[in-house]
Amino acid sequence: MNKSIKIFLNYILGPLLFAWLVFGVFQEITAQKDLPEYLHHLSNRIDSTTLLLLLLVVFLMLMQWMFEAVKWQLLLKTLINLPITKAMMMIFTGISFSIATPNRFGEFVGRILHLPKDLRLQATGYTFIGNFAQLIITCVAGSVGLVMIESNHFIDRLPKLEAPVLMFKWMAPVFAVLFLFVYFKSGLLFSWVAQISLLKRWQDKLVQLSALSPILLTKVLFYSLLRYAIIILQYWLIFEVIGVEVDLLQTFIATGVMLFVLSIIPTISLVELGLRWQVSILVFAPFTANVFGLTMGVTMIWVLNMIVPAGIGALLMLTYRYSEK
Repeated sequence: MNKSIKIFLNYILGPLLFAWLVFGVFQEITAQKDLPEYLHHLSNRIDSTTLLLLLLVVFLMLMQWMFEAVKWQLLLKTLINLPITKAMMMIFTGISFSIATPNRFGEFVGRILHLPKDLRLQATGYTFIGNFAQLIITCVAGSVGLVMIESNHFIDRLPKLEAPVLMFKWMAPVFAVLFLFVYFKSGLLFSWVAQISLLKRWQDKLVQLSALSPILLTKVLFYSLLRYAIIILQYWLIFEVIGVEVDLLQTFIATGVMLFVLSIIPTISLVELGLRWQVSILVFAPFTANVFGLTMGVTMIWVLNMIVPAGIGALLMLTYRYSEK
């Protein structure tokens, strides 16, 4: 039954949803009267400065995944001393596994493959904690973005945004506070899980997860914030390259809301890009009508931050050799 559901999601529902999303974006783009003029303007923008900006965006991709690797390194420090190069390799292979799973749930599989069997259960828990820290930052930034959209009357330019903005405005801070409480009380959660009779055989490993200090958790949260800031900067730079006329503050507001919405909507990899297009068009609407530029920028960041690292991870898996050491 599970196999049938996966086949339906990946090969029937996924392609249909993606086709529907692409058709909607295509209609938005073709409705733009100044599209030929914009394309001509875009071709004239390609020069040494834009190429340098593109190289900077690529460098920032490596930086943001390096911060993720530092988080992973810190969390595993109680179990193993992990070089940053090894941590990066585990991150990339995790991304390659995550592409094929809803909301990149399978990321932990690629990460723990590089660890001895007796460390994999704790490492799975640490993957959850690291991703949870990133989700908290996304919720907090999304809350700020939603408040700024409403308080600056940006939604007055697009009345159809009012209802979803009000709904998410109240959801985001509630999620952020709740997640922060769970995050810093994760020791209690793992202690409770360790008492479940079915998990008794792994009790000692689960109890180790409950010993994370507040200082360590704060450091992980800080590196999650740095990674988030780099992602926002990437979006702004790529919009500068393409010629989407939004400033850094507008990019933070709209991208923050977009990332928050995407983080709470379950998606599968095939549909994710189309959903990003639709959400970006909606949240950037108060700031720009350049739908083609938005979708191009979102696609470039998605390919650079997800597909390229996934490809690197897949290549690394070809050289993978399991070791108990």
